[in-house]
Amino acid sequence: MGQGCQGLGGQGRLSHTVTLPDPRGGAGIPGQALQAAAANGDDAVLLAALREALPAGDDAAIRAALGAQPPAAAQRVARVLAAALDARGEGIGLRFFAIPLVIVAGARGPSTVPGVLPEVHVLRGLLEQHGAVGVTRNFGLGNALVSAEALDALSPSALWHAAADPSQRAPLDALQPEPINVAGSREQVHLRFITGAGINPEHLPSFLESASNIGTWGMAMTRELARQLAQPGLEILPMPRPPQPLLTAAHAGRRAQLEAALSLFLGNTLRKFRMAVGDPEAVLSAHRLDSGGGELRLSLSTPLDDSLFEGFVWPLQPQDEVAEVSQLLLSTLAECRVSNVNVLPQVLPERLQGGAVFVAGRMLDGLTKVSAKH
Repeated sequence: MGQGCQGLGGQGRLSHTVTLPDPRGGAGIPGQALQAAAANGDDAVLLAALREALPAGDDAAIRAALGAQPPAAAQRVARVLAAALDARGEGIGLRFFAIPLVIVAGARGPSTVPGVLPEVHVLRGLLEQHGAVGVTRNFGLGNALVSAEALDALSPSALWHAAADPSQRAPLDALQPEPINVAGSREQVHLRFITGAGINPEHLPSFLESASNIGTWGMAMTRELARQLAQPGLEILPMPRPPQPLLTAAHAGRRAQLEAALSLFLGNTLRKFRMAVGDPEAVLSAHRLDSGGGELRLSLSTPLDDSLFEGFVWPLQPQDEVAEVSQLLLSTLAECRVSNVNVLPQVLPERLQGGAVFVAGRMLDGLTKVSAKH
C-alpha cells in the first residue's frame, strides 16, 4: 500500500500563527429555537430545547442545529445531543454507536468490495477478547458496512425513542450495506462504519468509553477486516477508529478519512514532483461554494513544468474550526519538508477566473498572499 510522508524526512508537528479565513456564509436560521439555544452557551438550556424537539419528532430542527455556525455552536449541539440520547435509558438503557473504518484500497482493475461483513461474530469476539466491550451486555454489531450519508439520514427522534426500549433496534436495522467501488488506477481512501448497540447501566462506562483506547484492539481488528474483505487483485487496509455516538460518528469518520487522504495525496504527489523537478510550491486557499458551504484547498505546482499541477480539497463540515484545520495542513506540509508555502488571506470563489479550481504558484500575481515558510 502507498504511504504518506513517513520516510520522507518529516520533522514533527510545528505551531503556526498563519491561518486561512473561514469561507462559510450564514450563521443559521434566525429565530430557530434550537439554534438560539446552541448560541446561548448554556448546556442546560440547549438540553431542555433538545428534550422538547426529540419527543416531538422535530428532526429537521435538530439537523439544522447540528449545522449551526460558528463551529463551536455545532460542536455543542453534537455533544449535548449525544448526552441526551445516552441519558435516555435512565438506569439501564440501549446505547447506540458506530465504529468508523478508514479504508485504503487499490486494485489492478476496477473492483467492488461487498458491503456486508461475512463473519461479524469474529469481530465481536475480538472486541470482547481485548476488553473493549467492558460492562456492556447484549452487545451486538451489524454486518453492514454503512456509509456516512446513511448515518446523516438517521432520525434523531427515532433513536431517542429506541434508546428507552432495549427491544427496539429499528434504527440500526434500517441501515443498508454500501459496497465500495475501487477504481483501477491509484489508491483511494474510503469511509464506512460498523454500527452496533449494547445495554449497560447509566452509571457505568459505556462501550464508547471502554473501547476508546484503540491501541488495545485496533490492529487485531485491522488484520481481521483485511482477511474478511480480501479478494484477488485487491490491496486493502481497513483501519478502525474509536467508536463514536451514532448521530455524530459521521463527522469523526469524515475527519479521519480526510487526514488519511491528505497523507496519501502528499506521499504520492511529492514523490512524483521530486523525481521530476524537485520540491513544489504550495498554495493554501479558502473557497466559498455557491451553496454557501466552504472548502480549504491545497495546490502544488512548479514553475519548471506547467503540467505538474495537483490539488487536494478539504470540505468543511459544520463542526470544523478553520484555524485548527489550517494548522493541520501546515504541520503536515512541514512534516513532508515542503518549505515554500503561500497562505492566501482572502476568501476566493468556488471557481476562479477562467474556471480554475486550484491556485498554481504562477497565478499568485494579483492575489494577496502571506508567506508561511517552515
